[in-house]
Amino acid sequence: MSQTDIILIAILSLMCLVMLNVVIYIWRRQRNRLRENQQRIANLQGMLQEQYEHRVDSVKVIVNAMDEGQCEYTEGCIRLKMLLDQIAPQLLLQEDYAIIETMFKETEHMPIKEDWQQLDKKVKAKLTNERFALEGKHKQAISTAVKNLRAHQFDDFATLTAKAEVGQ
Repeated sequence: MSQTDIILIAILSLMCLVMLNVVIYIWRRQRNRLRENQQRIANLQGMLQEQYEHRVDSVKVIVNAMDEGQCEYTEGCIRLKMLLDQIAPQLLLQEDYAIIETMFKETEHMPIKEDWQQLDKKVKAKLTNERFALEGKHKQAISTAVKNLRAHQFDDFATLTAKAEVGQ
């Protein structure tokens, strides 16, 4: 073997080692990114689970308050509508819970919070009477929905996530 052949083999070997190191570096970087992404996903899933559980607990608190007369039906229905849209929108399509959507829609035109505070007393009185009339008209349906929601077992987050993955 000539000296040129030896030098050529040494250069090729050195190039192979450099390329192998580059491949190892790229592989490790991708593996670290994958681990970081998996950790981010786990953190986000934890946050989503906490938010879901908080919303389910909020539904239970509102339902109990409505059932015990501590929360007016209109306010409770508005709050329940917003929460159920986020955690179990299919419930609002069921006959037993449709009144929540109905009350929301029938009171949607009524101002709330700061907008309510700025209203004239006569307008407030008119809207309050309208609200009381709606509550009286739908009292039995709302009471039934509240009792059904009180007994309703919401999916735990793992089951909900599994259902969502199957649906994809």
